[in-house]
Amino acid sequence: MRRLTTLIVGSVLLATGPVLADQGISPTEIVIGTHTALTGPVAPWGIGSTNGIRMRFDEENDKGGIYGRKIKYIVEDHGYQVPRAVQAGNKLLNSDKIMLMVGALGTPMNNAVFQQQLALGVPNLGPFTAARSMYHPFHKLKFATLSSYYDQTRAGFKYFAEKKGMKTPCVMYEDNDFGQEILEAVRDEAKVMNIKVAAESGHKPTDTDFTGAITKLRDAKCEVVFMGTIVRDTIIPYSTARKLGWNAAFVGTSAAYENVVATAQGGITEGFYTLNGQEVIYADQVESPEAKAFFDKYKAKYNVDPFYPAQLGYGIGDLVVGALKEAGKDLTTEKFLKAFESIKDRVGPVGGPPITFTATQHLGSNLVFLGVVEKGRWKSVERNLKY
Repeated sequence: MRRLTTLIVGSVLLATGPVLADQGISPTEIVIGTHTALTGPVAPWGIGSTNGIRMRFDEENDKGGIYGRKIKYIVEDHGYQVPRAVQAGNKLLNSDKIMLMVGALGTPMNNAVFQQQLALGVPNLGPFTAARSMYHPFHKLKFATLSSYYDQTRAGFKYFAEKKGMKTPCVMYEDNDFGQEILEAVRDEAKVMNIKVAAESGHKPTDTDFTGAITKLRDAKCEVVFMGTIVRDTIIPYSTARKLGWNAAFVGTSAAYENVVATAQGGITEGFYTLNGQEVIYADQVESPEAKAFFDKYKAKYNVDPFYPAQLGYGIGDLVVGALKEAGKDLTTEKFLKAFESIKDRVGPVGGPPITFTATQHLGSNLVFLGVVEKGRWKSVERNLKY
């Protein structure tokens, strides 16, 4: 009887969709939250992204808010640890009663918080992970903005095989939800192209000694190493390989597309590649008045130029602000979702690919770019890669 009841309830949920909570909305306030990494191995991502999002929200608040409602943006630090992310998510959802989760960081962290978050009817927007689980399988409350790690890696694999003549690929990855997606992509594209993966190496996100792993990959005569890594676990193995005199190509995803990686001490990351969904803009490349205003404000406030995470964060914040305005004065979660799903070919204030959402498509863009570190900066190599 219990199993029958469960099946009936599950069928009803599938038919009707999630119950939407209208918490976090008052006559004077809209409460938005995120769980991210302000400390730990990927802090550059968490700090930059939340600074960018908050700056866009503050701009709207300084104008009086959205139909008189100020945005309250609550940021909780999980240090890139799943248990802390679950704890932070519980606080945001049940104590702070947020309306929206915006810019939550980390594949395993988002996945761990989803069960409670989606059951409560709280949308997840622009997470700082390019995992497929952020938009697939389709869910009314999940929206991702840029191409997935999986698509990036498969497109990059095909490029290096066809354009660079790669015959012996390898993969190094974090042994978690994030890294497994890169591993799966390498295996899948290798199978399609009938190319054998020469070696695989997994590690914990906190590992700092990669001598054994690099030696293993070098002995396998890898020509290209696809990396499911982020910041520290990108720099250390790459520099280890170069110190050992091994010059294979190393290719990361958008997770490694960070200024800290490009500007690593002594130029040790020169020649490192990444696959990503949006190209970074440097201060001397700014063209539009909107982008210039953002760069100027950000540097005045934080005494540093806004890099990729901050640029993405500002763009995500702009998408949210635009949808809140479109939803109208009588704001509800349902009206907000309809507004978000009506975004079409929207290019952010700092640039990037056109973003489009519909009622059945919750991935904003599937474009893939290839970049490389050259003289301490990211330089674009190829645009719009496909597999």
